[in-house]
Amino acid sequence: MQQPINAPTLYINDLNVWFGKNHVLKDLTFDVFPRQVTSFIGPSKCGKTALVRCLNRLNDLKSDFRYTGNVQFNGKDLYSSKVNVTDISPKIGMVFHKPIPFRRSIYENVAYPARLRGIKQSSELDTIVEECLIEAQLWDEVCHDLDASPDILTIGQQQQLCIARALAGNPEVLIFDEPCEQLDAMETPKLEVTVQNLKSRYSLIFVTNKRRQAARVSDVAGFLYNGELIEFGHTEQIFTNPKNKLTEDYVTGRLG
Repeated sequence: MQQPINAPTLYINDLNVWFGKNHVLKDLTFDVFPRQVTSFIGPSKCGKTALVRCLNRLNDLKSDFRYTGNVQFNGKDLYSSKVNVTDISPKIGMVFHKPIPFRRSIYENVAYPARLRGIKQSSELDTIVEECLIEAQLWDEVCHDLDASPDILTIGQQQQLCIARALAGNPEVLIFDEPCEQLDAMETPKLEVTVQNLKSRYSLIFVTNKRRQAARVSDVAGFLYNGELIEFGHTEQIFTNPKNKLTEDYVTGRLG
């Protein structure tokens, strides 16, 4: 059954997460919609990374992980026994805080996820590589060096390459987990522009410790504190007229 046009891509209801005895996420409920950037802010160790790793099932790699609640992707239970976890990563892609290009050429870094999708024709792969590098705003800088190692790239360019690689998996959701942490002040704005340009085609989730960055890039924002979603709503409202005193203290710098 096809999802309604205005349906959320991700639906999270009453989500609780533990690692061993540590209760890291508590009763989280929110939606993530297409063509929006949803940011999550909060001090270190408030649960942001644990949350986004629930959304692409990376937490499954930890033996002491357990959860309760409901996480739906396009109306289907993401944690159903019928779901093949290896199918999740391409559909709910992730860009990590530190870029980790594959030990392959720039071209093969981007082509590899397309090959995993069964695409074999070189002409089709060429098109995908070019389109994804253009979307990641890297094509003009590497189009003459596609056979080179990613080692020739700056950290910021490597992060753009990782974005292109994620796009080649044909995702519906793309998660950015503090993607600018390793970038300098010159490279960060380019990544922010890339995120803004991508939202017309994808559901984007953006995790950051930088309040002003969240205000710049996101349409919707959530404030996490001690594993609780203190406030969730339109970014402008969160930053200019928060309903909760804790949120106000955080966005104004008085907390954390």
